[in-house]
Amino acid sequence: MRFSPFLAAVAAAMLLAPSPATARTAAPAATEESDREVALAQLDYTTGLSVTFTDSVPSDEVGMVQTGMIGRAPLVARDDEDTLLETYLEITPPDVAVPRRLVEDHGADLPAELQRRRITGEPVTAGGLTAPASAVRSGTSTCTWSPFGWTLWHDDGVPGLPAKSYSTFDFGGFKQSIAESYVANCTPQSSSSNLWARHRIYYRNILGNFVKHFEGLVPPGHHQAVVKSGAIKRHRTVSYDDAWNADPSCGGGTCVYAREGRFRS
Repeated sequence: MRFSPFLAAVAAAMLLAPSPATARTAAPAATEESDREVALAQLDYTTGLSVTFTDSVPSDEVGMVQTGMIGRAPLVARDDEDTLLETYLEITPPDVAVPRRLVEDHGADLPAELQRRRITGEPVTAGGLTAPASAVRSGTSTCTWSPFGWTLWHDDGVPGLPAKSYSTFDFGGFKQSIAESYVANCTPQSSSSNLWARHRIYYRNILGNFVKHFEGLVPPGHHQAVVKSGAIKRHRTVSYDDAWNADPSCGGGTCVYAREGRFRS
């Protein structure tokens, strides 16, 4: 559905990459190799939710980042089977242009709605949007709440939560085409903005190196959900840490964040 000769060639080259046993010992370097993120669309909603669609170069993967205030900006709920193009069409009105890259990523069998939408190669910016009720995730985000239908890992927010990474090698060692991560920084919103919680998403390239293609700093009182999706199945890693270095005494124990995520095809 998303086949291209270039991606097929890269997929074949990945067979020459180091074995899983070797990859287990590899970790993101101190000076990190990173993809270049290209903005496809910036969407702002009346709730305060910000949704960004991106393209990563050279990994050729598209992404969606949602960021908003806990309790005020509910997340967009994505069907696990939807492409990012289908999500984009659902959460934007007909007069908002559609990024061409999302159309290309979707592949064949394009949605019928696309026939009445303008497609553009330029970055899209739209504000004052209202997501349809069917696309808004129900439930109130807390440091014990889970926004995904199922997860491979979920860590409730507790003081002193240690930094941690999760890898495809932790869950059967199978390469996956999608990585998803969620962080809720339940530190009081009135706290200093430098008390962030962070998640980073990596993929392993054909040389066996981990390359970062997302990094998000989530400020106090905010939550963030991220998806990175590509046509090629890769080994992937999501890493988490915080600005208070897991100090349980930070803010008298109020510096807390929750995290969860999954890898899937």
